[in-house]
Amino acid sequence: MRGWLVRRVAVARELDVDATVAFAWVADPRTHPRWIPLTVVATPAARGPEVGDRFTMVSGPSARRTGRGFTDRMVVEALDRPSVAAGRTGSTRVHKLGPVLLGDAGFDVVPLGRGRCRVVWWEEAYLAGPLPRAVTAPLVGLALRWMMRTSLRRLETTLLRRLPK
Repeated sequence: MRGWLVRRVAVARELDVDATVAFAWVADPRTHPRWIPLTVVATPAARGPEVGDRFTMVSGPSARRTGRGFTDRMVVEALDRPSVAAGRTGSTRVHKLGPVLLGDAGFDVVPLGRGRCRVVWWEEAYLAGPLPRAVTAPLVGLALRWMMRTSLRRLETTLLRRLPK
């Protein structure tokens, strides 16, 4: 029954970076504020990332200035690192614990050869509260799609600046 009421939103982007590098950035929530707009880490995982790690992100127009906004608590439920040599896709999945958003989210990083990969960011999120998932999931999806596209463009720019020339 899980997932039938929640719409998956997915955005993909091919990057001119190795899959292991891209995966390290998308799997570790401590890097997210560098490329996800209007977001800060409120409580980072002490190490990271590993299955069972819990962390809290805060997003909103004043989150970077004040630390206030929409709180998104999550726990890492799955983490499989990519292998370029074996052509193995890396994937990570978190479960959203509220209080605003519930559901699941994750990243798949597909190796496309040395120095190139495709990052797929997906979310199956909905608002916690009295309205049914069938109502809130499409609305959340609209906002997520914009934020995910913008973030993956910023991720690409950030990673390309960091690569040796």
